[in-house]
Amino acid sequence: MRRFLLLGGVVASLSGVAAERISLEEAIQQALRANADIAVARLEVQRADARVREAVGTALPSIGISANYVRNLQLPVFFLPDFRNPGSGQLSPVRIGSENSFQVQLQATQVLFSQAVLTGIGAAQIYAQAARSQYRAVVARTVTEVRKAFYAALLARERVEAVRASLARAERLAQDTRVLASQGLVADYDALRAQVQLEQLRAALAQAEMAYTAARSQLALLMGRTQQEPFEPDGTLEAEYRAEPIPTEEGLWQQALERNFELQTLRLQQQVQQAIARIYRAESYPLLLGFGNYVYQGQSPTFSNFLTARSAAVGVQLQLSLFQGLQTNARVEQATVEAQKVQQQESKLQEALKLQLRLLRESLRVAQEQIAAGRSTVQAAERGYEIARTRYAAGLGALLELFDADAALRQANTTYLQALYDWLAARADLEYLTGSVDQRYFERL
Repeated sequence: MRRFLLLGGVVASLSGVAAERISLEEAIQQALRANADIAVARLEVQRADARVREAVGTALPSIGISANYVRNLQLPVFFLPDFRNPGSGQLSPVRIGSENSFQVQLQATQVLFSQAVLTGIGAAQIYAQAARSQYRAVVARTVTEVRKAFYAALLARERVEAVRASLARAERLAQDTRVLASQGLVADYDALRAQVQLEQLRAALAQAEMAYTAARSQLALLMGRTQQEPFEPDGTLEAEYRAEPIPTEEGLWQQALERNFELQTLRLQQQVQQAIARIYRAESYPLLLGFGNYVYQGQSPTFSNFLTARSAAVGVQLQLSLFQGLQTNARVEQATVEAQKVQQQESKLQEALKLQLRLLRESLRVAQEQIAAGRSTVQAAERGYEIARTRYAAGLGALLELFDADAALRQANTTYLQALYDWLAARADLEYLTGSVDQRYFERL
């Protein structure tokens, strides 16, 4: 069977610029590097990892140092009772300290027990997992969109070639009818009809080329390429197609439940909200802290001969919140509601997945049947055209019969190419929905 391959891009051929050949794998890799959504998702993963480190840091010791210097313009005064005559009720002022004083203090605090800290670390880790799941979902969606756009560009290009082949046949027919009409072997009307058919095909070719340009522009947009960088998708739809058994609906559903990227993300988001609710509850639990400090201080009436002293202490501190104005219950309720909302979203997504999997599986089945029949249909249409052409040349057939044979051949090619695209696009969507996208595309994380 003849394959219709484009020798040069529409834009590139008009401008005379050599077009770069881009394979499907190269298109995917370029899109993964250039896609802004992937960059944002990767930054979100980095932020989630930073949150984990922040949460772990709350369980580690907190150490700080402080220092101060004081110049007393007037020395502090304490009032002490008259110890000689305690019953008099008189107080005597006593000045203390020196004009200059300094103090250096080293402090350390360690959380000994805090349910909120432990729960916060777990919540941060779940959030990091959710961010990674979201990243994988964005990558998988990008890969799927590029694959479908690449197949659409191949389809548009091969449709251009199908119309070009029909145009080439129409040009030969128009030339033959003009010769035959000049010799009086056919009516002038046949020559006129052949010329009209030729002009109609030229218009159809222009439309097909425009559709190919649009499909290639969409692919370039996903790849992050400018419109000034000419390229051609390398390959054919037939080369991309691989006949394989159609998975069962139950098998697809089980894969989707276990590996669908969006379902995984929603489940993790629900766990995050549940963990946040536990954090709010834990804020009312006892908090036990251990602390220690070391103080070095000195005083002097001048800037020399400081009298210095050192002191150190360690201890524990227990904190217990007795009442916060019902804030804790309100926060817990908000987080619980958010978890319920995510659960509803998950249920809704599952119902949508069931329908999508069923429709995609049916699309695979129909496309596979059309592909199997399409090859023989195209071959039969090619033979039919040759027979009609021979009959017309021998004066046994009508020109309309030849037009019908050419239209049937063109339609057979179009139907076959569309079936190939439908199968490839449905397969790409199924791999995304069932989480079967090649794992090597996630390695950059």
